[in-house]
Amino acid sequence: MRYVVLAGLCLMAGIAYVQRGCLGSAETTIWANLGVSQADTGGALEIFFLTYALFQIPMGLLVDRWGARKSLLFFGILSALTLALGAGVLLLGPATGLSFVIVSRALMGVAQAGLFPAATRCFATWFPVQRRAFATGFFQAFMSIGGASGSFIAGSLLVAVYWPWVFVIFAVPGIIWSVWFYAWYRDRPAEHPAVNDAERELLKQVDLPARSTAKGPTPWLKLATRPQLLWLCASQFFRASGNVFWMTVCATFLQVVYRVDVRTANELTSIPFMGVVIGSLCGGLLADLVLARTGSKRKSRNGVAISTGLIGSGFFVLCYFVDAGPQVAIALLFIAAVFSSGANSCSYSVTIDIGGRYMAVVFGAMNMMGNIGAFFFAKRFYLPWTREFGLASGPLLLATLYLLGAFCWCFVNPNGTVLDEHAEAKQ
Repeated sequence: MRYVVLAGLCLMAGIAYVQRGCLGSAETTIWANLGVSQADTGGALEIFFLTYALFQIPMGLLVDRWGARKSLLFFGILSALTLALGAGVLLLGPATGLSFVIVSRALMGVAQAGLFPAATRCFATWFPVQRRAFATGFFQAFMSIGGASGSFIAGSLLVAVYWPWVFVIFAVPGIIWSVWFYAWYRDRPAEHPAVNDAERELLKQVDLPARSTAKGPTPWLKLATRPQLLWLCASQFFRASGNVFWMTVCATFLQVVYRVDVRTANELTSIPFMGVVIGSLCGGLLADLVLARTGSKRKSRNGVAISTGLIGSGFFVLCYFVDAGPQVAIALLFIAAVFSSGANSCSYSVTIDIGGRYMAVVFGAMNMMGNIGAFFFAKRFYLPWTREFGLASGPLLLATLYLLGAFCWCFVNPNGTVLDEHAEAKQ
């Protein structure tokens, strides 16, 4: 049954990324229909990442108090309803269309901020430590699959229906999933009638703090000053800053540097996206294999994250120095994406390993820093860097970001919990 839980969570991740990506697919249609500029819709795109980042910790706190089952029902339906709010132009006309889209995106960022912390609690209670990296790697792969498939589906729908209806249509699966998962899922495997005795016995090994909801005041000062969490957040900041390259400027990079047309650039950009999927899956499998062979979380989490980050950075550097056309460049970027995504499952796994009863808050803090990095990437990192060193030097910036992320992993301690004063002594 734990693999049915995984399938359900993967479906949720795909739906969530379809919902957050559909505005980008409809952007040019909205320009023409509402008479607005790219700067106007760009603000709507950015505000999602801002509210999503800022509400990670508050929503994680709610998840720790409510548990995963109630949280996923509430945030899943709320995410769908806020997406549908963007179709307000159907009721009040084009004059208010952009306002509805901006409010919709801001509120959807708040709603989706609770989905992924809740998912980490599911992994903690339904998967033993030896299989968490595989499960979270699979989960993250479906994020990219959802983003890619959502663009394809939205493109087909925009030909057939008025653009606000795309938001309504994409809201429906989120509501259906939320109701189904709430009816089927249980916060504890022992409470699920379909779990057999063997699986129930296996999942008894899961740590009690991971199964417990937080009670009493949250020890904010202790959480905010623990090196385990600070280094993990720093690593996620740099890595997420690099990851957002594929969704924001990769197509533009290919058009400007390699002189390819818009259609070709977008087709080529889909290839590194598949590299992210493969890297997330393989990184999770490798981390679990290392843990099974060595019994060491340091070798499993830190070792995989550092080694894949270093290799991925090397291929980004190679992409800069090898000048052999767009096909070779995208092949090198694909390999770089595979390796640089190898740490994805390690980040999720460590939040479960060290989070204890405050796991969703710990995950929220990490994810918040990652989304802050994603929010600032284009304006604060990429544009100043390319102004100084040229547009072709973009891969060198990515190499630098992933190297910094790998460096931070040297100081992440996956043993003990964030509130365990003796965590450094544990092996």
